[in-house]
Amino acid sequence: MGKCENCGHMNEEDATFCESCGANLKTTSSRGVIPGKPPRKEGGMNQSTKILIVVCIILVAGLGITAGALIQMNKSGGTNSNPDSVSQSPTQVTNQASWHEITSYTGTSNDMRSFNSQGSQFKIVMSATPLQNYNTNSMQVDVSNTNNNIITTSSIDWTATEAISQKEKTIVVTASPGTYYLTTTTNSLSSWTVSVYDYY
Repeated sequence: MGKCENCGHMNEEDATFCESCGANLKTTSSRGVIPGKPPRKEGGMNQSTKILIVVCIILVAGLGITAGALIQMNKSGGTNSNPDSVSQSPTQVTNQASWHEITSYTGTSNDMRSFNSQGSQFKIVMSATPLQNYNTNSMQVDVSNTNNNIITTSSIDWTATEAISQKEKTIVVTASPGTYYLTTTTNSLSSWTVSVYDYY
């Protein structure tokens, strides 16, 4: 078999011309080429192959970028396309203010105490039991600030003929947080109690 040097076709041993391209197989100095047929290029790619390779590279790069974006979105908590999922807003915990007892004390005679308030209100619950002496029995509580200004005053009284029974009274004061003073003035009491509550 004789190989054509022009196109590489294997021809019969005694063939003079190539059955594929028509080149003269007997001439070794030059290759014969059939008129109108372009010569075969050695060692290179044609234009369509190059374009196909470039398109494949672009498609692979595009797929890689898309996959990376989807992975990043899943990591950062992207939107969930599941129709069965439930969207719920975060629960907000709000602390509601309430009364807290901050001090309580008892006695039988005059007294003065101080306390610290944190909230915008505080209340004083005063109660007392009188002596059975047929006189006027009383308890008075004055609330003052650090400037010795009296903010409010309240009292409990019993007449000389009134039954011996415990009485209670509540004072609610709206004031800014700070230090306050309670002055308790008594007359003929068996016992008394003062409790202070802060509202925060």
